[in-house]
Amino acid sequence: MKEYLDSNRVNFLIWRYLIEGNYRETAVKFQKEWHVEEPHRQLDFAQHVKTHALVNVINKGLLYNSLEKEYVRSQQVPRDAAAAAALAGAMQLGIFGPLLAHPPPHQQDHQQLTEEMDQDDETETAEEAATVTAVTTAPAATGGEVENNRKRQIDRQSQLPLLNGSPAKRPRLSNGYENGVDAATTPMELDGQNNHGDNHAYPSPQEGEQAPTPTPRTDGPEQGTQVEKVEELATETTFIPLGSGLDDAPTSSPTTALARMNGEGAPVLMHCQWHPRDPTILAAAGTDALARIWNVSRGATTDPASEGHVNGVAPNFRTLVEDDIQPRATVTAMAWNEDGSVIAVATDSESKARINLWTRDGTHLERFEVPEPPVIKLRWNPNNGAILGIAPDNGGTLITVYRAYTPNSMTYFLPRHDLSLEPLDATWTSDSEILVCGGDLLMALKCANGEITEMKKFETREGDGLTQIQFDKTTSLAATCNERGFVDIWDQSGKRREIEAHCDAVTALAWQPLTQRQQQQLAPGEERLLASGGEDGAICIWNVLSPDGKAKCSMTMGLPIVALAFTPDGAFIAGATSERILIWKVGDHSIPRASWSRAPHPGWLSPRMNPESDEEDEHCLGWDATGHKLAYGVNSRLAIINFRYQ
Repeated sequence: MKEYLDSNRVNFLIWRYLIEGNYRETAVKFQKEWHVEEPHRQLDFAQHVKTHALVNVINKGLLYNSLEKEYVRSQQVPRDAAAAAALAGAMQLGIFGPLLAHPPPHQQDHQQLTEEMDQDDETETAEEAATVTAVTTAPAATGGEVENNRKRQIDRQSQLPLLNGSPAKRPRLSNGYENGVDAATTPMELDGQNNHGDNHAYPSPQEGEQAPTPTPRTDGPEQGTQVEKVEELATETTFIPLGSGLDDAPTSSPTTALARMNGEGAPVLMHCQWHPRDPTILAAAGTDALARIWNVSRGATTDPASEGHVNGVAPNFRTLVEDDIQPRATVTAMAWNEDGSVIAVATDSESKARINLWTRDGTHLERFEVPEPPVIKLRWNPNNGAILGIAPDNGGTLITVYRAYTPNSMTYFLPRHDLSLEPLDATWTSDSEILVCGGDLLMALKCANGEITEMKKFETREGDGLTQIQFDKTTSLAATCNERGFVDIWDQSGKRREIEAHCDAVTALAWQPLTQRQQQQLAPGEERLLASGGEDGAICIWNVLSPDGKAKCSMTMGLPIVALAFTPDGAFIAGATSERILIWKVGDHSIPRASWSRAPHPGWLSPRMNPESDEEDEHCLGWDATGHKLAYGVNSRLAIINFRYQ
C-alpha cells in the first residue's frame, strides 16, 4: 500500500534534514513559519522517521526515474537515425541535467584512496548499507549499533593519507553512513569531498579542511614570505562552554561533543561583547535563552593536552534572563553602555519581545516591553542615559528611544520599511541625535521634548543597499558601506565621498580608536584611519582625510572577511574569516604578527562552508579592554585567544 504525503510530512522531512545537517538557525525559522513548536513530539508519525529520510526518498525517486527511462527506451523503436539520436539524447538528461557516467573527479580520488582500507571491512560496510537501504521498512537500529557504526566509520576516515600534499579530511561526524543511501546503486552522490562550487545533497558538518598556516598576501613587492615569524596562537586559547549542567563538562570525545552539540544543551552563539573597561568580564548571548556574563581569568590559557577541546573548569557566570523567559527564547540584541555599568539584552520569546537592563553583577534594573519582535539593534547614547532599539511594527519599522531607569520612551515610525529585506543600522552622533541607515535610507533624527523628529534625510541613490554605519565624533564624519563594495564618507552637511573599496559586498567597518588627546582634536597632518573588510577576502585601511581615495594599505585573507576589530589602543587590527584569524600591527602590514586557525571540533560546526551561505552564521570578534585577549565565536563555540605583544 502506497504511503501518502501531506504538508506536515514533507515539512517534517525538510526540518529533519536541516537539523541533521545542523542548519540550526534555518531550522528554527522554518519551525516558526510552519507554526509547529516541537515537530518531533507533536507529530505522531515522527517517531517512525529514520535518519536521512529525505535523502532516502529522493534517492529512491531518482532510481525510479532511471528505471522509468530504461523502460521507455525498451518500448520505443526509433523510425530512423535522427529519432534514435533524439531518444538517446533524452535518455542522457536527468532531473539535474546531463547524466554523469562516473562520480566527479574529486569523489573518484577519494574512492580510490579508501578502497584498499575498506577491503577488510566489506562485511561491515555491507551491513551499514543494508541498514540504511532498509530505512523505510526495517525496525530502527539500537542506539548502540548506530554508535558502533559511527565509530568504525570515523576510525576508517581518520586513516586517510594525504592527497596531493593537502591535509587529510577531518572525520565527519554526521551519522556514520558517509557513503550515502543505497551506495552501490544510487544515482545521487552524497557528501562530496570538495566543498568548493559543489551543490551537496547532504552536507556533512565536518566537511571542510583545517586551514593551514597562511602565507600572507600583501600589496607590496616580494612581501609576506617570512611565515616563520608569525606567532601561532592555537596553544594560547581557552574555550568557554555554552551549554548548561553536564553539558559544561570538558570532553575529549568528538562523538560525545557532537551529541551535546545536537542536543538542547548547545545554543547557537549570536552576540559576544567584552566589558568596555574590565578585561575579566565577557558577555555572550544567543539561542536557547543564552545570555550570560562570565568572569574570565586574566591569564587563562588552554591545556595543550586538550587539543582544542573545552579544557579546565568552566568560568563562573551570571545569567541575564528573567525566570519567565522560555528555554527556547532567542537573544536578538545586546549592548553594554559606555562605562560598562549596565548591559541591555533584547529577547524574543513566544513571539513576544522585551528589553531588559542588568548591572554587571547580574542585578535586574528595568524591563521594556516591545510591541513586535525581534529587536535587531540596541545602541546606548554617549552619556548612558538612553538606549535606542529598532524593531518591526505593523509592516513598517519602529525606532524607539528608552530612557534608562525610567519607563519613559519615545518613538519614530517608518511605514513600509521592511526590516527583513533592508535591516537598519544606527549610531548616536551626540546625546540626543541619531543617524539611521539601511537600504536607500540615510537620515538624521533628534530626540527632544519627549519625541523623535526628523532633522535631515540625506540624498542617496536607488540601489545603494546601505548595510552599516559608523560615526567618528572627532571629525564628525560618518562612514557607511554597502553590498556593492563601496565605502562612503559623509559630513554633517550631507556631502558624500564615495570610495570603491572592494570587489564584492563590504562585510565589516571600523574606525581606529584614538588616544584621549586625539579624541579632542587631531594635530595638523594626522591621519584618521578607517578599516573595511569584504567578501572578496581583503582588508583595507583608509585615511579618510586624504583626498585621493586610495587605500593606505591592504591585506588579503583569501576567504570572505566576517569580522574586524582594532585593539583599544588602535595599535593592532584582527581580521577573521570562517576558518582563521590574522593579527597585524597597524602601519606594518607586510606580515601578520600572529595567526590563529580553527582546530577541528563539532562545536564550530557549519555545514554552510561555501561563501554564498555564510550569512547565516553570526561571527563574533572583539578585544578586551587591555588588547591582550580576543574573543571569537560562531555557532556553538566561543574561544578566548591570548595575544601578548611588546
